[in-house]
Amino acid sequence: MHHALYKITTGLTCLLLSATACYRYSGEIDPELFNLRITEIHYHPLPSDGFPGDSLEFIELKNTGSKTVDLSTCSFTDGISFVFPRGAHADAGGFYVIASSRDGFRKRYGFAPDGIFTGRLGNNEDTIVLTDDYTEQEVLMQMYADSGDWPEEADGQGYSLVPVETSPPRNPTGPWRCSVKTHGSPGADDIPEAVDLALYNLRITEIHYHPLDPDSLGGDSLEFIELKNTGTKELPLGEIAFTSGITCTFDEDATLDAGAFFVIASSRNGFLERYGREPDGVYTGKLGNSGEMLIIRIPASAKVLMTLSYLDRIPWPEAPDGDGYSLVPVSTNPPENQNYPELWRQSFAVNGSPFADDPGIVIVNEVVSNAVGGDAIELFNPGDDPVDIGGWFLTDRASDPMRFVIPTGTVLPAGGYHYFTEDDFNNAGASALKPFSLSSHGDDVYVMATADGCDGGYCHGFSFGPLEPDRSIGRYITSKGKEVFVPQRAITLGEKNEGPLIGPLIISEIMFQSSGNRSDYLEITNIDLQQVRLYDPDHPENTWKIDGIGFSFPEGTSIKSGESVIIASDSLTEEEFRSRYEVDDDVQMFLMSTTLPKEEFSVTLQKPGEPYIEDSLVSTVPTVPYLYVDGIMYGGLTWLYDTNGPGISIHRSRNTFGDDPASWRSDDPDPGTTGKDQF
Repeated sequence: MHHALYKITTGLTCLLLSATACYRYSGEIDPELFNLRITEIHYHPLPSDGFPGDSLEFIELKNTGSKTVDLSTCSFTDGISFVFPRGAHADAGGFYVIASSRDGFRKRYGFAPDGIFTGRLGNNEDTIVLTDDYTEQEVLMQMYADSGDWPEEADGQGYSLVPVETSPPRNPTGPWRCSVKTHGSPGADDIPEAVDLALYNLRITEIHYHPLDPDSLGGDSLEFIELKNTGTKELPLGEIAFTSGITCTFDEDATLDAGAFFVIASSRNGFLERYGREPDGVYTGKLGNSGEMLIIRIPASAKVLMTLSYLDRIPWPEAPDGDGYSLVPVSTNPPENQNYPELWRQSFAVNGSPFADDPGIVIVNEVVSNAVGGDAIELFNPGDDPVDIGGWFLTDRASDPMRFVIPTGTVLPAGGYHYFTEDDFNNAGASALKPFSLSSHGDDVYVMATADGCDGGYCHGFSFGPLEPDRSIGRYITSKGKEVFVPQRAITLGEKNEGPLIGPLIISEIMFQSSGNRSDYLEITNIDLQQVRLYDPDHPENTWKIDGIGFSFPEGTSIKSGESVIIASDSLTEEEFRSRYEVDDDVQMFLMSTTLPKEEFSVTLQKPGEPYIEDSLVSTVPTVPYLYVDGIMYGGLTWLYDTNGPGISIHRSRNTFGDDPASWRSDDPDPGTTGKDQF
């Protein structure tokens, strides 16, 4: 990698750099690193939902100092292995959590860890060492054991290991205790409190923040929030209060039975007119239509019991923002931390379902439209309860729901799958009212709960493009909770999706914030074992292209295995570009007649398919279908990575899905070398 050479010769020069950079380039360790502490170790977790215990391990690092600490110079070198990425930091009093499995951690805690370590924590004892890589100096060392004075509850009984002090001394050998609750408290101080622990079973299970406006009532007067007791004990609601977002206190003797609901609304009369019953309480203030942070506190101790922030845009569901639907959790008994968009969906019906669990839904999960065995549509139940979908509809037209009626008695179990084939929906009969098939060149697929379709009823579906033979397109949830539909590695009807197909070519590096945008570029890398021709051998005039920037590869272009090529802005000549980035002469380079926007932008690598005549009565000129190979939409709310200002590019991690922020890191530009360095 080519780096700029920094030379710090005066105090004035040092002032131009961050404190960490000054220490880094002077060869000294940043003293703020010594404010880091390991404040939680979950070394022997209980297994859960198909995840073995060792996939649920985590370590919590806390900054006990008064300044933000740059972690990007550090790594864990003993016990487990983890290198902190560029831009990694811990705010003053903040936490950084690393885990053994992203999926396992997310399933249990409802949010993603900050990083994933390799290796496993010892169940009997272990020593964890954090090192500053620039000085090779030990930052901290923490050992633990499962015997002697160490709490045995942390060894396989579900509790984590935490220090007695929230800001312990460096390298403490004790005292340590087990966490207050099973599974610990990653990302927060584990503090025993003089409160009823049953209150931690309280959940927000419906938010109607932007209702439809009827003629007689304003939308703001129809807002409501639904609370649910997901535990087995009665909850003392009189001990809590909403203090942010809206304001609401509860009667001192107010309680909530196990499994019961409590609804508070913005207007007693408005709620009564729409739902035919009064709410349990009325709050002051209004819910934000674009987003809000709701905070529930325990006033007696000023303790925050719950914080929940929602937004009105992707990756959060958009239908609750003025289309009449409410915001409800996917699970009827959601996890304690509900701040992640993948945990939420739109309500089953317009106006929501106050005082009850929202009816269960199913989603279109996988579609086959170009396979020898015929077309297929797979549905998935993401919820905790079975869903009876008898009488629901499948269709390939959003405007025409009643094409195939799902047979009576069709029930999807919790977390279950069910698929229908062309023998079902393209077979004239009682169920197929209007038989249909799916086009291999692209189509639409929807599941709809009623004949009203998406207008007032529940529906889920998507449009898709052309597919290769014997491939499916399937649902994938990114690390930020965004739902995308992409070609899958294999057809897995009736089972969990295999995951996105990656390669043979990938977008491996993007520079979208060069100085004046004059030297923006994309890097494409061949991760396959074979050379890839960027044209159709039978129709060599049909070449691969990059949608979004209007670029098509020249005829006859090929990329060797492990080779990276550059598509650069023509604001510079090829010679100027090679000189600026020190690109070797043997690296293939092409020019595009555009620059890359700094705001949210999508680029897609596509390859040509077999030409076909779309409608011979209209035209006999063949249509060339273009198939998805790889893509990324960078920028926007879901891309809150640290780019460190102009001149920094984003780099893709090896063998990861491209349209996911977790697959990318910011680093110095290095065009043309990814294949040489990584593949």
